Amino acid sequence: MVSFEYPWFLVLPCLAVGVAYAWLLYRRGDMPRWLRWLLAGVRGLAVSLVALLLLGPIVSRTVHERQRPVLLLAQDVSGSVAQSADSAFSLRALQERLGDRFEVYYSEFGNADYTDLASALSDPSLPRPDAVVLASDGIFNRGASPVAAAERLGSPLFVVMLGDTSVRRDAALLGLRANRFAFLGNSFRLELTVSATRLAGRPARLSVSRGDRLLVSTVVDYSSDAFSSTVGLDLPADEPGLQTYSVTLAPVDGEFTADNNRAVVYVDVVDMRRHVAIVAAAPHPDLSALRAAIAATPDFDADLFLASSSADMERFARSADDYSLLLVHNLPSASLQPRLPELPTLYVVGLQTDLARFNALHTGLEIVARSRKVNEVTALWNERFSLFSLDEATARALEQMPPLQAPFGEPRVAQGVQSLFTARLGSLDTRQPLVAASTGSEGRRSALVWGEGLWRWRLADYQTGGSFDRFDRLVAQLLSFTALSEGRNRLQVNAERRYPAATPIDLRAVYFNQALQPSTDPEVVLQLTGDSLDARYTFARSASGYSLRLPPLPEGVYHYVATADDQSASGSFAVEALHLEQQRLQADHALMRAMADATGGRAFLATDAGAASDAVVDALAAVKPVIHTHRRPVELSSLGWLLALLLALFAAEWVTRKYNGSL
Repeated sequence: MVSFEYPWFLVLPCLAVGVAYAWLLYRRGDMPRWLRWLLAGVRGLAVSLVALLLLGPIVSRTVHERQRPVLLLAQDVSGSVAQSADSAFSLRALQERLGDRFEVYYSEFGNADYTDLASALSDPSLPRPDAVVLASDGIFNRGASPVAAAERLGSPLFVVMLGDTSVRRDAALLGLRANRFAFLGNSFRLELTVSATRLAGRPARLSVSRGDRLLVSTVVDYSSDAFSSTVGLDLPADEPGLQTYSVTLAPVDGEFTADNNRAVVYVDVVDMRRHVAIVAAAPHPDLSALRAAIAATPDFDADLFLASSSADMERFARSADDYSLLLVHNLPSASLQPRLPELPTLYVVGLQTDLARFNALHTGLEIVARSRKVNEVTALWNERFSLFSLDEATARALEQMPPLQAPFGEPRVAQGVQSLFTARLGSLDTRQPLVAASTGSEGRRSALVWGEGLWRWRLADYQTGGSFDRFDRLVAQLLSFTALSEGRNRLQVNAERRYPAATPIDLRAVYFNQALQPSTDPEVVLQLTGDSLDARYTFARSASGYSLRLPPLPEGVYHYVATADDQSASGSFAVEALHLEQQRLQADHALMRAMADATGGRAFLATDAGAASDAVVDALAAVKPVIHTHRRPVELSSLGWLLALLLALFAAEWVTRKYNGSL
């Protein structure tokens, strides 16, 4: 099929030009008539073709492409392989040998800290292979089951088994377990497992230190050649801040490596908590969920007072000065209107709340009741919320939580109130604030949850994620924002206390101006210091505040100071190296064989790499080639044979006329 860049009817003038040119040139002549007609036809055809080429004709050609079988070579470069006798083995030689016969893709997986065999077989950036060659020692410590991943592969898997399956003479520290937080002046429990093989009768000293100070020293007696014992130690939390506790198991003569005889644990020693008074109309499951969430953060603790109990309210009146924050649940109600101190407050508006009396508190959000109806509403995240930072993964998870029961009413929102979540009724976004925060007036902030049933959120969080972290994080963020009052630091830096090594570190910051409104006007600069680091970084501005991505940092504790105008914020975080590759040194060839058997492949030792190559060739020989057919547009002016034809026509005409005396 031929198409043109210009209208098709211009073909007729092109043909007419060729005919007219030939007629004018050969209407007279001394050569025989038949020869004049022949040369006129040649000239007319050549000129018409030249004119047609000026129209940009395009022809579609059918192209058949033959795809060679695809072979994936996956090389384990993890720490356990690097310590084995096969550390120099590489599938690159196999790639060079088979690259001229197959489409060969080479990839490496694993690092000094961990190995994920399953992900090596399911790399989305690579095409689906017809066969896979995997070189590994079979030691994995992250990811899904490698055998299950091999079964899903759908192609034969040939494994080259690296490493040593013999039991080495070695000892290791495994599975350090300690609370992430401890309170200043208390002690905390550190548990760890000591494992030793072929070291019976050789005692070793186990010690724990913080900096240059030795805290604990004890002797571990390896009573058998397959020794494993759990050791529990009580350590003092006598210095505030993020503390580094180093655990060392003294190596004995003949150990294979001492790299797995040392481990580090980071514990955040908190020197104070802000006290929260929970004042509720009546017992409610929400209260247990909120108290548990508050207990999970080191920044707050909570006491519960029931407004219906005169004893509770008398006790609260005596200790009111001890609290810096209120959490009010279902108050004021129709029968209970307790006098509460003027403190930053988090309100939970439920079915017992008297909305008229609540509106009189002037929180910035008024609810005009239309009836006594109850709505069951779910959360819809407001991405433009900027009063504090809640990560997207947590926000999206909270959107999937069960509905809250909210009093039916029309909201009236004052300036300074932002909705973190709006209420969704079925699939309809009502625009009604569900979780909101307000900068308030006179430096006193407030936050609000319009609905009760938060206990369902916490249970659902555990059912879907295996922990209460996302719900607890929401409560902690609401309390932290509410507790910030004028006169306190208006620059906040949101940083985790721990980050894994070999990954970028994301920090966020929020700056509040004199009116306690979020602003991105000043430049926020961060000074970061560590054992061998002293660097300066500048935050990038965004619609929701400031963000900064730090490069991967070595293991250790880092301290930061962020500054913006006359405000500053400081803190610290730890970068943890997992060292999982040091914990297992015995190759798992049984797992490698199971992976190969699950796909109909075969297993080879590193010394039989040539046999593995032959097996791959035999397997791929049975793979039928795939032929891809598609139509490709080609401009006629780019065809060499057509240009050669035009040149031949003009040359033949010129030679004929020359030798017939017509030139």
